[in-house]
Amino acid sequence: MLKQRLLTIISIGLIIAGAVLTYLGMEREIVLIVDGQPQTVRTRALTLGSIVRQAGFTPGPNDRLTPAASSWMLSTTRARLDRAVHVQLANSQDDSIQSLELVERIPANLLAAAGILLFPGDRLTLNGATLDPYTALPTGSPVVLEFQAATPITVVDGESQQTVYASGDTVYEALWQGGIDLSLADRLSLAGSTPINGPLTVELDRAQPVTIQLAGAAVQTATTAETVGALLTQAGIPLQGLDYAVPAEDQPLPDDRVVRVIRVSEEIALEQKAIPFTSSYQQDNETELDTSRVITAGEYGIEVSRVRIRLEDGAETGRTAEAAWVAKEPQNQLLGYGTQPVVKTIDTPYGTLEYWRAVTAFATSYSPCRLGIPNYCNTQTSSGAQLRQGIVAVTRAWYSWMRGQQVYIPGYGVAVVGDVGGGIPGRYWIDLGYTDADYKSWASNVTVYFLTPVPGSIPWILP
Repeated sequence: MLKQRLLTIISIGLIIAGAVLTYLGMEREIVLIVDGQPQTVRTRALTLGSIVRQAGFTPGPNDRLTPAASSWMLSTTRARLDRAVHVQLANSQDDSIQSLELVERIPANLLAAAGILLFPGDRLTLNGATLDPYTALPTGSPVVLEFQAATPITVVDGESQQTVYASGDTVYEALWQGGIDLSLADRLSLAGSTPINGPLTVELDRAQPVTIQLAGAAVQTATTAETVGALLTQAGIPLQGLDYAVPAEDQPLPDDRVVRVIRVSEEIALEQKAIPFTSSYQQDNETELDTSRVITAGEYGIEVSRVRIRLEDGAETGRTAEAAWVAKEPQNQLLGYGTQPVVKTIDTPYGTLEYWRAVTAFATSYSPCRLGIPNYCNTQTSSGAQLRQGIVAVTRAWYSWMRGQQVYIPGYGVAVVGDVGGGIPGRYWIDLGYTDADYKSWASNVTVYFLTPVPGSIPWILP
């Protein structure tokens, strides 16, 4: 009996030991993929539900286990837990809000589950930020999705027309979403900030290139302006004061698309001009003949003019005298003209000669058949003497008091004033006489020495 009991105890022990060994031998690794992230769980649990709870997760009613929670995991080493996401979906089309709790994380599929199909141009935002509808939603926190259906916008661009579907709030956003590039100078028929509340038609006027030429620079820009003035206003280059443009402000833009701006300014200047003084003479018996001395010095006067100077692009283009006045009157000069003849001498081929006056004159020559009259000859002079070397002619003004006066001309010799000639206006002049046989041509300045005796009547100032 004791032996039988002992065998029973040993058998039970062996059974318990085998069970313990079997339990210990059942520990294994299960790969549990939670929301797409794999993790390894060491477990002896037999069902997936037990394994998930052992891993610290409590599946909700909308979560999804693959395989089912009651599935035995004796031969399966991988399982999946996809937890449901709480999503609030706001639809701008009907201003409705739906609350969803789904395992699905692809936004496009979520929308499809809510009965909303996506079309090109529709916009989906996640917590206010634009979302790719085919990018999986994040796990964890509740999600707020907003759906905005695209609105058709008809864009008329010159001769072409296209329709874009945009979900932006304004015209600018719609055009940007539709891939329509705009420059700052382009013009829209609707303001870019116009809200989109339904289908719209927008006309686009493309800016065209234009060159604005300034002094020393050229500004390249683009414009939709139709007149020069509108262009300059758009470009921030307004005309001021006397400025002008070519073409003028009210003219259409030229065919060559080049507009010139001329900056105009004016300056006021005071200019001075000398007023000449006049000279008068009075007889001075203490001064040598043909010399003079200043009795009262002359002084120039001053005339001041106010002048308006016009400058275009910095260069002077005109002056206009506006007023003039005499700032200082001129003071006339008084000269004393000498009346005292002084006898001097000169050495000549004829010996030493005395003279009382020497005058520089322009000398020409003549002879009986060289009188300046074609086909005419005459030997008679005004004094009655026959024309020959030694007879000289002077102007009538000189002849009236010089007749019979002896003179000496270097290179010609001693002569007598015995004839009247025409003279050269504005110059002292003497014509030297010859016969036709011994004629010599003269055309030069000479010194005429008036020989003694001194006449009783002398013109102190030669006419």
